[in-house]
Amino acid sequence: MAEPQRDLKHLYLEGRGQATRYEVQGNVRAHVTPRDDRAAHAAALASQLALARQALTLLPRDPAFPDGPQGQYLDFELTGRDADRALLQRLEERRQGIEVASVRRDPATGRVIATVVVPEPAAETYDRRIHEYASQDTPQGKPRRASLVTNIEGIRHAALRSIFVGDASALPGPSAPVWWEVWVRQGTAEEFRRIARRVELTVAEESLTFPDREVLLVHGSFDALSRVFLHTVVMAELRLSRDTPDVFVRMENAEQAQWVDEAAARLQPPDASVQTSVLLLDSGVTQPHPLIATHLHPNDWQAWQPLWGPDDSGWDGHGTAMSGLILHGDVLAFLLSSAAARLNHRLESVKILPPAGHNPHHLYGRITQDAVRQMEATNPERQRVLCLAVTATLDVNRGRPTAWSAALDQLTSGGGDEPQRLAVVAAGNNTPAVTDLLGDYLGSADTAQVHSPAQAWNVLTVGAYTDKTNLLDPQYGGWWPVAPGGDLSPTSSTSVLWQEQWPIKPEVVMEGGNLIVNGGTFDAKHPDVRLLTTDFDLTTGHLRDFGDTSAAAALGARMAAQLAAEFPQYWPETIRALMVHSAEWTPAMQARLTGSRRLDVRNLLRRYGYGVPQLERARRSAQNDLTLVIQDVLRPFEAVDSRTRMNEMHLHRFPWSAIDTAALEGLDLEMRVTLSYFVEPNPSERGYAQRFRYASHGLRFAVKGPLETEADFKARIQRESLPNEGSSIRDAGNDHWEFGPRLRTSGSIHSDRWRGDIATLQACEAVLVYPVSGWWREKRGGSPPYVDRDARYALIVSLRALEADVDIYTPIATALSIPIRTTV
Repeated sequence: MAEPQRDLKHLYLEGRGQATRYEVQGNVRAHVTPRDDRAAHAAALASQLALARQALTLLPRDPAFPDGPQGQYLDFELTGRDADRALLQRLEERRQGIEVASVRRDPATGRVIATVVVPEPAAETYDRRIHEYASQDTPQGKPRRASLVTNIEGIRHAALRSIFVGDASALPGPSAPVWWEVWVRQGTAEEFRRIARRVELTVAEESLTFPDREVLLVHGSFDALSRVFLHTVVMAELRLSRDTPDVFVRMENAEQAQWVDEAAARLQPPDASVQTSVLLLDSGVTQPHPLIATHLHPNDWQAWQPLWGPDDSGWDGHGTAMSGLILHGDVLAFLLSSAAARLNHRLESVKILPPAGHNPHHLYGRITQDAVRQMEATNPERQRVLCLAVTATLDVNRGRPTAWSAALDQLTSGGGDEPQRLAVVAAGNNTPAVTDLLGDYLGSADTAQVHSPAQAWNVLTVGAYTDKTNLLDPQYGGWWPVAPGGDLSPTSSTSVLWQEQWPIKPEVVMEGGNLIVNGGTFDAKHPDVRLLTTDFDLTTGHLRDFGDTSAAAALGARMAAQLAAEFPQYWPETIRALMVHSAEWTPAMQARLTGSRRLDVRNLLRRYGYGVPQLERARRSAQNDLTLVIQDVLRPFEAVDSRTRMNEMHLHRFPWSAIDTAALEGLDLEMRVTLSYFVEPNPSERGYAQRFRYASHGLRFAVKGPLETEADFKARIQRESLPNEGSSIRDAGNDHWEFGPRLRTSGSIHSDRWRGDIATLQACEAVLVYPVSGWWREKRGGSPPYVDRDARYALIVSLRALEADVDIYTPIATALSIPIRTTV
């Protein structure tokens, strides 16, 4: 064959913003003819292979992959219109990790293209095979490897499009975040999940497993996936996720029932050991639904007013829709799975909404409290999460407590002889005008205040964000999603307008779906951008779409129950802290930091809370994440003669402060601290005026400054912990904190991030938990006396390296036996 041309060619590597062009010498790809020229054929393939490998050296350094590529994908163009199975097997070398990832037909040439994974240690394998073909003969006098090499027309570096299955014209823009099906190689799913976090990809918890592949549902951009593809060898196929709730919502009821029955057959009923539940306070539940019945025992299916009956009626099936999400999350993933499911939590239901009409406004708090105690009397042994998505806009006044929110604080606080309780409450929905949706929809959300009773101090308030941006319905070709992926759902409410003395609400956000608009005057809740859940009237439907802050609250209650079941020793305050501590702002949220840093951060906190909680991060320390969970009790105040004063402070020493951490030198580290406690409310008008008069007590945390002595640190906190709640408290080394004391100290959960190097962090040495004023200090009487009451708290401290592959757990693990608590 002819010698390859030496003119200048261009190699395009996809995935770095726009396609990035690198200039190399020689052909990127050449067809090899005639085939009887053995040496020329081998030389041409060897040259193409060298050029393909040269592509890896031309990659710009990606900070998410400091060690460079782990291998490479190669495209092999094979002879004939059909490459037989034997030829594809000859391309593989499983012992070295070389395998065919995907096979497709080039629409331009009709030839078969096989994309092959070649790990870095096996990089020379094809060079050797080509060399053997060119220089060695078999005992029969034929070229070695001829059955493989003579059937290869060309070799080139593969881009992500090489493993995309489907019509390439349907691909979204390179930076548009959408849902994908990522088919990964056997045994690499966890590696992909770990890597995905580095490049801002979101991986759904559910997956499908096949003999050679695992299918993950991934949200993110084509560019982000390209970065993974160019630097790893875990991906095998890429597809746009075409399964949306719309497919199931449009089905006839009989077909829906078949899907539901199949899924229900895989749902294993809970055994007697499952003692964690979510108590839903809503419009009732359709208990016979196949996806609900096994986990909602008839004894746990009740109504506040017995004459109402416990079934779901009069409110468009709201309670049944909540139930499906509480048990299964987005039901779509469960339907598409083939695996058996065993849940570690149950469902309980007390109907608090009448079938017709409304409850009297002044009874909202009483009904809520009675309903909870009613179920507790039925199942006193259970550890439960309360879930409330029924809200009201009456009396909403920039964060001031209402009788209903105070009733929730009283119910959850553990005052008197009652237990502490964890309640997950929806933030309440915004109803934006179409003009808002066509413009700055966040402005509408920021003026729609969080509803009552979601301003309660002790509850975990959940707002809605969305990753639902795949609008696939061809009938809506001129429509588009209102919210970009990862940003606030258009129907969520915020506390941006609230006064600073009231809590940051919501604390977290979870998936609540999106809205779609066109250029005219229409908006719609399309199933493509909503969640799939259970329907209430089984005669007309088994499945429906659902969304808004109700859906987000249901998902939040599910996550809380999963944590409570896995960690039964943890208090409600601790479960709430774990969820907040695991939360992160998405890239879309962080992109809103454009103006005044402090004002933007304040508004982000009051719009998104602390972000989207991550179950796996909450569950355990990852390799690059070390977490300490402390549950303790202190007595905030004491009586001395006729006066009361601050009493205890607790000093918790960091376990990494006295060890050799030379391996961590030069690394950027992030320490996160979260403090969670419940207050007893005083909902009088006097209590509304000042937050320390509403709350029984307040707690704060402070970290010792790197240049402070321990004695100076304690003295500073004692001096600045004043009856006005220590508003002047300043953390020494405050530049290291993301929020700082002024932004993080509203409400009864406080979280902040410290960033710096290990030497500075070790000099900080300890975190102090200390009290500030509340009405316990000022109010006489009580049994036991208010001034002598104890306050529980949960403190979570985590340390992680911002470079995701750095193992910080191993050098610190030996220090975990160091005592971490002293009382002063």
